[in-house]
Amino acid sequence: MKKYLIALGSNLETQNLSRLEIINKAIGYFSQLNIILIKVSSFWESRSYPDKSQPDFINAVSEVHSELNPYQILYALKNIEKKMGRKNKTRWGNRVLDLDIIGSGSIILPNNFEFNKWLKMPLKKQIKIQPDELILPHPRIQDRLFVLRPLNEVDPYWTHPVLNKTPLELINRKVWGEENFIKKIEN
Repeated sequence: MKKYLIALGSNLETQNLSRLEIINKAIGYFSQLNIILIKVSSFWESRSYPDKSQPDFINAVSEVHSELNPYQILYALKNIEKKMGRKNKTRWGNRVLDLDIIGSGSIILPNNFEFNKWLKMPLKKQIKIQPDELILPHPRIQDRLFVLRPLNEVDPYWTHPVLNKTPLELINRKVWGEENFIKKIEN
């Protein structure tokens, strides 16, 4: 079994479900797709990113185990997003559900060169284009407090395979502005 870390987010309600209910329902689909849920972080509310005028997000991170390879996991997650009503309109736009593989141990995909290209790509360029292939670890982990805080809850000892830092080290190495404010919510 391989271990995967999955980021979950929602900033739109649908099918009479709240953002929190959408994330919980999505987690419920994991077992139907040969994905075993190990643990889920607390839920965190954050401002939309990068467009702060959109509705706020509910975010979490889960640890899952599966026999599926990373590409099969990605396919399964995209199917869950569609089942929950996600429409792919704008990159980093409003989303009923966003499920991202943020890491799997020390795996780097597709290779170091491609990973580093996305890691170093300016934000303005990333907003306009998206990769044609799976990039692991997720190249923006270190820039997203709404991923790092829940990741630190779920797997504080996970070490970024390129930056060689734990979630807490990534949190502490940066001065976070007000736009990165997140708050833990009770569910």
